[in-house]
Formats: sequence, structure tokens, C-alpha cells
Amino acid sequence: MKNKAYFEFLTNKELPPSALREAVKKDITLSFHKHSILFKFLSFQLLGALFSMSFCPQFGLGLMDGHGITHHLRMIGDWACASFCGSLFLSSGMLVAFMGMKAEELWWVWRRFRFSLIFLPAFLWSLLMLLNLTFKLPSETPSYHLTWIMMAILVQGLWLMVKSSIYAKVNLYQSKKT
Repeated sequence: MKNKAYFEFLTNKELPPSALREAVKKDITLSFHKHSILFKFLSFQLLGALFSMSFCPQFGLGLMDGHGITHHLRMIGDWACASFCGSLFLSSGMLVAFMGMKAEELWWVWRRFRFSLIFLPAFLWSLLMLLNLTFKLPSETPSYHLTWIMMAILVQGLWLMVKSSIYAKVNLYQSKKT
């Protein structure tokens, strides 16, 4: 029974819906430029991270002494500070990528390299946080670092998923209009 359905699928002369055809064409076209898209995405991640480090003292850098803007979050608790800093750190890279990349490129990154491009920057920066090379503060415990890492990964993935979903819906709407 399964073989018959599969054979019928292969011999069917119907064309797929136009929205699906357009999506596959864009996917294939962007795959030819894989290296430049990935380089651009990772460069924007690094640029955003450096931007956030200019005012957030996560790694001992920053224009302000102490904890700057995160001083208010530290009064709530270390978990609030870690959540904010982790999400801000990698989200700034995503926001720079949103400004510098085409929506279809971000859609392609989400479809093809969703986990590796979310976890790779988070892992590299998290390794620095876990090694605790810059701060020797008593409040920076493993739970602080774990909260930082989890929020960084969660928010970065959320940003990319939302942007890709918006692009996919707009693309689907435009293909239905034609």
C-alpha cells in the first residue's frame, strides 16, 4: 500500500502550489551564496556583541564604571541581571543582522542553520562567562552564568524565528496575490 502511494506521488503530473515553488527557488538560489550569507550573519553577530560590550560590563569592558544600567536589575536579583545581559548581548547581534541583511537571507539562515548559528555564538561567549575570566565577583555563580546562557539562546532564537515567520507570511501573501 505504501509503495503504491509513493509510486503515484512520483508519477503525478500536478505542479506544486506556486508559493511552495517560489520558496524552493529562493532556498536554492540562496544556497549558492551560503558562505557569504553565513559570513555576513556571523560578522553582524560579532559587531552587535561588541556594541553591547561598549556599555555593558559583562566581560570587564564598558564605558561606565560598575554595572551601569544593570545596577537597577541587580537590585531585583542576580537572575534579572543575568537574564537581561544574556539576552541583550546576543540580541544586539540579531538586531544588527536585521538591519544589515535581507529578510530572505535571515529566513534562509533560520531554515538551514537554525541551531548551529544560535548555539555557536552562545557557546563561544558562554565559554568565556563560565570560565569567569574577567569578573571575580561573589555574585557570579554557576547559576548566574547558566541563566545568562539560557536567556541568550532563548531570545536569540526567538528573534530569528519571529523575523523568519514574518518574512514567510509576507512572501506567502505576495505569492497568493499574483
